[in-house]
Amino acid sequence: MKLVTMVTEDGQLVGGVAVGDEGDEGIAPLTDVGFETVQELIDGGPAEWQRVEDVAPGLSPQWKLDEVVLAAPIPRPSRNVFAVGANYREHWDEGVRPGDSDAPDDPLFFTKPWTSLTGHGSDVFLDRKATNTVDWEAEVGIIIGRRGRNIDPADAYDYVFGYVLSNDLSARELQLDYKVYAQWFKGKSLDGFCPIGPYIVTAPDVADPEDIQVELTVNGVQKQKFVTSSMIHDIPAVLARLSLGMDLLPGDIVLTGTASGVGHWRKPPEFLGHDDVVEMTSNVLGTLRFRTVEH
Repeated sequence: MKLVTMVTEDGQLVGGVAVGDEGDEGIAPLTDVGFETVQELIDGGPAEWQRVEDVAPGLSPQWKLDEVVLAAPIPRPSRNVFAVGANYREHWDEGVRPGDSDAPDDPLFFTKPWTSLTGHGSDVFLDRKATNTVDWEAEVGIIIGRRGRNIDPADAYDYVFGYVLSNDLSARELQLDYKVYAQWFKGKSLDGFCPIGPYIVTAPDVADPEDIQVELTVNGVQKQKFVTSSMIHDIPAVLARLSLGMDLLPGDIVLTGTASGVGHWRKPPEFLGHDDVVEMTSNVLGTLRFRTVEH
């Protein structure tokens, strides 16, 4: 099952179920199965998820996916988006990291505010008063379905509602200039710096979470290509560590890190500019596309 949030002409947010084959999906309103929003469905619990999964293939679409305005599937989660840094060996190795000779033994966490979230097909504004070094980071996001604390890695997948493509856009001079700021939160948190979507693919439709393949292109040129089995800390390890002494909540979004190929570590470095089109594609999570603009 694939879940979206649409933006109506009067600015309302409406939940929907995407039905049909990729590239030709239609959207049925989530109200057809008794829910207004994606978050409400997640809060409904596993029995409701299964009920909706069962009836979703028979729903009647009212819109075409490529003809609606999409928000982030969960436009305003109850708290910040969680993210993992340096979680792919090749990405760690491509960088120069003062004082660090090896990747951390445990996942490195930071957060992005909900105001960084934006949907598939959106324009991301590059505020040149804040940054001239905007970089891409293709990632797979996890959507939490059940409340849990001190989660056992063996049980971690029981807490996953679904998966989603995302991009942890980064203002590198704010994040990494150790002489000035070195503030990961600030560098990762500018408005619109977390495109996510186009939809959440629920866990039953992802046969192997360790075989989610992702490719990122900028203006049609491949920059990143990876598979989730290459994570240093896999999904169970990430959820176990993140939930240590802290409840994970239904609807929480957890980004699992990016692979090699980011612009900052290229020679010479490459950064996003006006009218660049960034596209992420996956074997199971669809296609997430956005454009960067400056005024």
